[in-house]
Amino acid sequence: MSSMEVILRDIHQTNSHIEDKINEINSLMSSMDRKMEDKAETHIVTTEESVQNMETSVQELRGTIIKLQDKADDLENHSRRCNLHFVGLPEGEEGKDPVSFLENWLPKLLNLSDLDNNLEIERAHRAFASKARTGDRPHMLIFNLLRYCDKDTVLRQAYNLGSLTYKNKSVYLFPDMSADLFQKRKSFSDVKCLCKDLAIPLALLYPARLRINFQGQSLYFTSPHDAENHIK
Repeated sequence: MSSMEVILRDIHQTNSHIEDKINEINSLMSSMDRKMEDKAETHIVTTEESVQNMETSVQELRGTIIKLQDKADDLENHSRRCNLHFVGLPEGEEGKDPVSFLENWLPKLLNLSDLDNNLEIERAHRAFASKARTGDRPHMLIFNLLRYCDKDTVLRQAYNLGSLTYKNKSVYLFPDMSADLFQKRKSFSDVKCLCKDLAIPLALLYPARLRINFQGQSLYFTSPHDAENHIK
């Protein structure tokens, strides 16, 4: 065998060996591609399931949080159920003993002779804030009545009287409530004005439910938007 033939044979063997290696590499890469596709598909499915489970958990937690917030707000308002706010009373008029001042003065202001010497107030203080300057609006006076029935009587009488004055200045009584409940009740302001303009009897019930007497029916709404749409 000539030298050229030997060289050609070696080249052929080398090429054959290279082709075998290339085929082996291609086979290996194809196998790796399939494995990667399988792993990626499995990972995607697992991820989608995890995301779906997380979304479900988030929805459940959101519902739980809303329930807990409502419960906490209800408990807060329950703790304030015997509290009242006095707005407009000039600073310092209550003296150093606001409890005695209110027990003696409030029945006279409201013409409630039944509560004379019978009204019991547990605590009373001005709203915590910086000291009012001359000309500033007086800080509200917050007080807690011993009996809820007294609070109900005081509020009902204040409503019946319509306007209250102290030394020719208007004063106001309001029930105490949480900030969230205050905003819920305040959201009915526009529809209440609409009802008054249309002479529709209404009542804002506790905690935040509007009752209207509309076309011979008593209707109840927890959404001011629904109430306004119904009236219009």
